[in-house]
Amino acid sequence: MSGAMRWDTLGPWAVATLLMVGGAGLAERASAQPRKETTRPPVQAGKPDGASGPTKVARAPRPADRQAAAQGGPASTRFAAASPAKTGAVGWPSDAEARLLAVIRLVENQQLNAALLAVASLTHDVPNFQAAQLVYADLLRFKAGKVGDAPARSGGMRVSYHPAPKAAQGKETQEWQTRLHALRDELVRRVHGANGLPEPGRMPSEFLAMPSTVRHAIAVDASKSRLYLFTQEGGTLRLTGDFYVSIGKLGMGKLEEGDQRTPQGVYFVGRQIEGARLPHLYGKGALTLNYPNDWDRAAGRGGSGIWLHGAPPEQFARVPQASDGCIVLSNPDLLLLMGTVDPQTPVLVRERLHWVAADDAKRRQAAQAFQPVLAAWQQGWSGADPQARARLYSDELAASPAQQAPQRRLAALFRHGDAAVEDVSVFAWKDAQGEIRIVNLKVTARAASALTLRQYWRKTGDRWQLFSEDILS
Repeated sequence: MSGAMRWDTLGPWAVATLLMVGGAGLAERASAQPRKETTRPPVQAGKPDGASGPTKVARAPRPADRQAAAQGGPASTRFAAASPAKTGAVGWPSDAEARLLAVIRLVENQQLNAALLAVASLTHDVPNFQAAQLVYADLLRFKAGKVGDAPARSGGMRVSYHPAPKAAQGKETQEWQTRLHALRDELVRRVHGANGLPEPGRMPSEFLAMPSTVRHAIAVDASKSRLYLFTQEGGTLRLTGDFYVSIGKLGMGKLEEGDQRTPQGVYFVGRQIEGARLPHLYGKGALTLNYPNDWDRAAGRGGSGIWLHGAPPEQFARVPQASDGCIVLSNPDLLLLMGTVDPQTPVLVRERLHWVAADDAKRRQAAQAFQPVLAAWQQGWSGADPQARARLYSDELAASPAQQAPQRRLAALFRHGDAAVEDVSVFAWKDAQGEIRIVNLKVTARAASALTLRQYWRKTGDRWQLFSEDILS
């Protein structure tokens, strides 16, 4: 087909799922600094599963990188230097996605021949990227004059559903149709995710306080199939990466083992597990999460083994709802996270994230209102009023035999006159079972070993009470 192929020749037909995202679309991305590479050791998360040796990783993606990709031009040359297959490094996160978004932008700009060349290059470099293969197939079908059925419309996007090839007719199954719809959903979510980044300086409302020692934080928005990576810079959390993810087959709200749902809550990264130690389903590795946390247990939620992990080798990524409850990334993105985040990095998982400014009045008020609670806890241990301290603990926790040894260690540490509380992180969570605060903190003294604690506080009436307190180290 000659270079005369134009968008307006499509008539009522549209290439499957990508087309005509209205307005400035993908080009509307915030500016940021260019990509840099750094060398740092991966997280050492214990033996034998902890990784070892230095790993070269790229910094998290900048919105401007995908903005540049969306400007058009041959994506195959624009992204050649970043292709993991060509560099041998971990790979720039979402390179393949950025190239796919560039294809969509070319279609928006009526540059269909360039789009065909770009997606051909992408599928050559990443042959297991099934969503890109679907786009490539539809562009080839248009070039061959097989325009398919009239498209359906949804919002500003045209969507075309094509029947199975004639050779396959009579063998069509519900599974085939489900797969096609799932790939279509993946494309739509990738486009919306690229367009829907929060404004600079905004963060999830659950992040009330994080000291500089917490270098990174993660938030997952299931409705957008998106994972957001934040980096602590100068005392401020800045969004430095966003990644497409897949969640549980039956959506959100895990209650029990095997229900194929992804939990909602505030969790923390545990250990790394290298891909070589896992079945191929988990891809290049995994970061474990502490589900069920103590709030899940108190609310009667069960199950186990919820991880962030990679995709199997035959798939670059999984469709939006495809796991048994885990959060699944492409392998390049998962490897970047494994080489970036530390153990105990907070991971917020929600159906939909609520973004607020760093100086949001309600967020600031919630953080300030909890400060006296922590001050009372510190005073309760360092002062001479055991009854005041006891009022901060729930009856169940106070009566638990498992708490006796940790409380003896706390009492011994606070007997030092210079005992201090440092590195306090506070996370808010509220669901149908109640409102809680999750607190990580460290108690130090010059003449004793420091203790790192995790606390779960529940609001009952107008009082906050501890219902769980664990010494992490």
